[in-house]
Amino acid sequence: MPLHHRTCPFCEATCGLEIETDGREVVTVRGDRNDVFSRGFICPKAYGIKQLHEDPDRLTAPLVRRDGELVEATLDEAFEEIDRRLSPILAEHGRNAVAVYIGNPNAHNLSALLYGPAWLRALGTQNIYTASTVDQMPKQVSSGLMFGTMLSVPVPDVDRCEHLMLLGANPLVSNGSLLTAPDMRGRLRRIRERG
Repeated sequence: MPLHHRTCPFCEATCGLEIETDGREVVTVRGDRNDVFSRGFICPKAYGIKQLHEDPDRLTAPLVRRDGELVEATLDEAFEEIDRRLSPILAEHGRNAVAVYIGNPNAHNLSALLYGPAWLRALGTQNIYTASTVDQMPKQVSSGLMFGTMLSVPVPDVDRCEHLMLLGANPLVSNGSLLTAPDMRGRLRRIRERG
């Protein structure tokens, strides 16, 4: 059976995965022991890839509404429908009449990282919300005030630090997500072992 090496898309920890497939079926999801970052560790969320892949409600093609029903369409048809419906809204009410929400999977999608900013500039709205604005904004605002930009979120060197102080966080629950530190339990244990 084919074995695919991927990065888990569910959080910033970016754990390495080995996904074994049989045709279109996901057979197993395991941590990639050769991944230099996660060293084979994955949290329970990573097993959800199989359920996500098999979810009968998972979208695998664009949908457009025709006669009150959502039906599959080609990408060209979907973009034509977007243009047909979105352009009049923008023309009549201005660019800020629309809002955009960007979720976690965009951070792990090369197309979204490359073309998303260009699309957002073309759209021209100031109403942009993200997974970060929902759950990380205080850290990003404090980073912006301390370091000059909200994108300068400090990531501690958990593997080499002598002392780690956490305030208002539980990396065992978040799996070290914003720390970008998979297997946080093991990393904390190794800090103690180093004395």
